[in-house]
Amino acid sequence: MMRGARQLRFRLSPPRSHGGRRPGAGRKPSGARAGVSHHGRPSVTASSPVHVTLRVLPHVWNLRSQRALRVVEAAFEAATAARSTFRVVHFALEGNHLHLIAEADGSRALSSGMQGLCIRLAKGLNRMMGRRGKVFADRYHARVLGTPTEVRTALAYVLLNHRSHLARMGKPLGRGGVDRFSSGGWFDGWRGGGAGAAVREAARSITAAPRSWLLSTGWRRRGLLSCDEVPRALGG
Repeated sequence: MMRGARQLRFRLSPPRSHGGRRPGAGRKPSGARAGVSHHGRPSVTASSPVHVTLRVLPHVWNLRSQRALRVVEAAFEAATAARSTFRVVHFALEGNHLHLIAEADGSRALSSGMQGLCIRLAKGLNRMMGRRGKVFADRYHARVLGTPTEVRTALAYVLLNHRSHLARMGKPLGRGGVDRFSSGGWFDGWRGGGAGAAVREAARSITAAPRSWLLSTGWRRRGLLSCDEVPRALGG
């Protein structure tokens, strides 16, 4: 887990209530998500990027497929066009979860932006599977990134996430390469160069350009990323 990183957990939608607000009322989190306080959350600001992890329920098909990637990219594109106060800048897909590096102009902007994104993702994934119903767990995990080191570590973890998973499973990593189920193909922070300007411009409708100093410039002071890196686990 990154030192000094500030963690948040948000509900994807407001809970239904019966009979008004009551102390101790409402569903309690269980399992790995239990015991997380909703009080004293650090504020999200436009100057600090956020690392978001979003998990799907067990019945949802593998996200690391071309058809799921199309759904996800379409949702990102729509979310980018819908509002300027919330921006998905980088992403990576694993079988049952996705990682985002996002920017938001405040806590409310992050909450509403994620809610809108999750609605688009759920509709698209359900349409792909030919079914209805819930797609995501009721919370997403968000970590505010406040320093160049935290941002660089999170970028490596997200864009090289599949290498991290392979390493933990003891599988051969092979030569480093860009994960096609991520935004790494148009990331401009790879050591030795990366995608050309034309590729980055073509993909710009899917993800947004970073606006914060930390995500656009500051993290580079800690060194560009290598495709051969194996990022350390962040605990999320």
